[in-house]
Amino acid sequence: MSLTDVLELNKTELFAKIRDGLPGVQRTQNLLDCKDDLLFAWDAKDSCLLVRNWRSSLAAEVNVQFQTLIPSSTVGLEVDRVLASNEGSLVALSGPRGVTILELPRRWGADGYYKDGKARITCRTYGLDTQLFLNNPHLEVRQVRWHPHSVSDSTLLVLLNNNTIRVYNHSKLRHVWQVGPSVLRSGANSSLCDFGEVAVDFDIAPAGKSRDTESAAFGETETTLDKSNKTLMAAKSQPKQERIEWPVVVLRENGNIYILMTGLDSEKTRLQGPITITPQARDNYGLESCALMIIPSLPPTLVIAESNGKLHHALLMEAEAAEHSFNEVDDFVLIEPAEYVIHVLETVELELGLTASGAAEGGGASYNCPVYLKRDLINELRYFAYHNAGLHAVTVNFISELQRYLDSESEEDRLELAASSRAEYILCTKFDSSDSVNAVFGLALLQVPAGVVILLGSGQVISLKLVIDAQLLVTPNENRQANADVSQQESGPTFVDTIKSLLQRNVNQPILADKLSSPSAQESYELLNQAIEVLREQYLKRHDLVRAAFARHINQMQLKKEQQKQEIQDLEKERELISERAHKLAERFEEISYNQELLVRKCNVLMQRANAALPNSVVAEREFSLEVARLNKVTQSMAAGLEGAKKTLNKQRYHIAKSQEDLKKNAYELPEKQHRTITEILTQLTGEIDRQITDVKRINKIVGV
Repeated sequence: MSLTDVLELNKTELFAKIRDGLPGVQRTQNLLDCKDDLLFAWDAKDSCLLVRNWRSSLAAEVNVQFQTLIPSSTVGLEVDRVLASNEGSLVALSGPRGVTILELPRRWGADGYYKDGKARITCRTYGLDTQLFLNNPHLEVRQVRWHPHSVSDSTLLVLLNNNTIRVYNHSKLRHVWQVGPSVLRSGANSSLCDFGEVAVDFDIAPAGKSRDTESAAFGETETTLDKSNKTLMAAKSQPKQERIEWPVVVLRENGNIYILMTGLDSEKTRLQGPITITPQARDNYGLESCALMIIPSLPPTLVIAESNGKLHHALLMEAEAAEHSFNEVDDFVLIEPAEYVIHVLETVELELGLTASGAAEGGGASYNCPVYLKRDLINELRYFAYHNAGLHAVTVNFISELQRYLDSESEEDRLELAASSRAEYILCTKFDSSDSVNAVFGLALLQVPAGVVILLGSGQVISLKLVIDAQLLVTPNENRQANADVSQQESGPTFVDTIKSLLQRNVNQPILADKLSSPSAQESYELLNQAIEVLREQYLKRHDLVRAAFARHINQMQLKKEQQKQEIQDLEKERELISERAHKLAERFEEISYNQELLVRKCNVLMQRANAALPNSVVAEREFSLEVARLNKVTQSMAAGLEGAKKTLNKQRYHIAKSQEDLKKNAYELPEKQHRTITEILTQLTGEIDRQITDVKRINKIVGV
C-alpha cells in the first residue's frame, strides 16, 4: 500500500478512465465530490458521472466496481465543479457557461449500489436556463451552493457574474436576487469590473428571525386606509409562524462584503452593505478576494481568501445600531442600513508552492493563484484550501475558545483568544520557479474513517487519512477538570504543553506531487537542499530540543525521586518511633485504668463501713432495716411455699392424666352387630311413640279436651 494512496485509487479503472479525459488547461477545479460512502467523479471524455463505493474498497477481499451514470440529455458544458446535494438525491454539474442537474437513482442491494449494482444507468438530466447563457455570451457562473434548509433537497443557488443570484427548485427558476449593480462586460460599461464590484463568491449564514423594517421606511407616506389594511392583514396572519431569514453573505472582488437578507421562498430581499470591517486596514483586507466560507460557529466565523494566499478569519456579529452606507453605482439597487459588523481576528498567510529562495521565509507567497475553500464536516475547527500549488489544512483554534467561553457558567471567566490558527501544507504541486503547474482538479473529503482524495492535473490520485484534532478527543469531564485546576495553571505550563510548543513548526514538509514535466537537475538539486534545510531547521533541530528537554526533565525527575525516597525513609523512621510511643502510652493507660478501678472499689467499701459504724444512727433507719430484713424472710418463705405448690400441682396433673388414660382403656364397647340391632330397636320405638302421640292428640280433639 502506497503512503500517498492508502485507498489504492490510482490502480482502479475509474480513475484510469478519468485520466484519459482530463482537460489540458491547468487551473484549479473540483471534479470530485463525496456523499456518505459514494465517491463521485466527472468523466469529461464521455460526459458522464462515475460512482464508486470507497468504503467497500477498504476491505481487501471485496472487488469493488464503479458505476456509470449517463445523463439523459447531452451535457455540452465544460464541467469544472461537481456538487452533490445535502441528502444525496441530486448532483449539480457546473461550468462557466451553465449548470446541469442530474437526478440520482435509488440504491438497494447488499452493497448499497445504485439499482443493485447495474454497470450503466441512464439518469434524468435537465439544464438550468440554457437559453439565457446562449443569448448572453459574457455571462458566467461564479458559484453554486445547495440551500441547507431545502425540504425537498432540490433548492440550488447560482451566482452569476452579473451580480445576481438565481434560485432554482429542480428545473424551475423561483427567484432572481440582485446582489449588486448591473454589470455589462462590453465597451465602456466594464468599469465596474475594473473596480472589483463583481461578486466572486457567496455563502449562507445561520438563519435568524426577520426584522420588520417596512413600517419604519415607509411609515411617513402611508395613508390611514393603508395602515388599517395592514392592521387587518397582520391580524389575519398572526397565527402563522414568524418569518425566518437567511443571511446570504456575498463577497466582491475588491474585498467588500454584502449581506442579502431573504427567506427561502421570499421574492422580497434586503441588501445591506458594504459591511463595516474592524479593525480597519489600508488594503481593506483584500483587493484580490477570490473565495468566502462561513463556519457555523457562535457567532459565525467568516473566512475570506485572497489570490496571494492570505486568509482572513473574522466573526460576523450583529451591530448595536444599524449603519448607513454609501449609495451604489446602480440606482436600481436599494441598500439598507447594515445590521451586522465583521471583526477580523487574524490573518493566515499560505505558502503557495515551494521555491528555492527559502520556503521558511515565505518566499512562495510571490506566486498568485485563486484559492478555493472547503469545510471539514467532521471537525468544525478545520477547513481546507486548495489551489494550483496544492492543498492546505487550516485549523481555526479560537472557535474552541469561543465555545468554551459560551459553555462556561462562571461569571469571572474572561474570553482570551490567545491561540493562533495553524496552516499545514499537506500537498505541494509547485516546487520550482517555472510557470508550469500541476493544479488540483478534484478534492473530496471522506467520513468515517476520515480521509481526503485529491485528483491532480497530471492524473495522479492521492488519498490520505485525516487525523482528528486532539481537542475533540478530550472528554467533557477532563476538559472541566483541566479548566478547574487553578493550582496547575498558576504553577506554569505542563511538560506536555512544553513539548508541544517545541514541536510546533512554522513550515512543514508537504507531500510533493509528480510534475507534468520533469524538473531540471539544478531545480531538483535546489529542491533537495531546500527539503534538507527544512528537515534540519523544522524537524531535526526541534527533535534535538525535545531530546534535551526530555533529558532535563528526566534529571529533574530522578533528583525528585531520590529526594522523595529519602523523605520516605525519614517518614518510616518517624512512623516507627510514633508506633513505639503509642504502644507504651497504651500500656500505661491500661495500668492507670486498672489502678483507678481498684481505688474506686476500696472507696466504696470504706464508705459503707463508715456509714454502718456511725454512732448517731437514726431510729427510723434502724427500723427500716429491720423491716427490710423481715420482708426478706417472708418473701423467701413465700417463694418456698410457691415452689412446693407448683410441685404438688404437677403431681396432681400427672395422676389425672394417668387416670383418664386408664378409663379410656377400661371403657366397654358393644360389638358392631349388637350396636346396629339396638339402634334399629330404638328407631322403631321412636316411631311407635310418635304414632301414639298423634293418636292421643286426635282423641283429645274428638273429645274436646
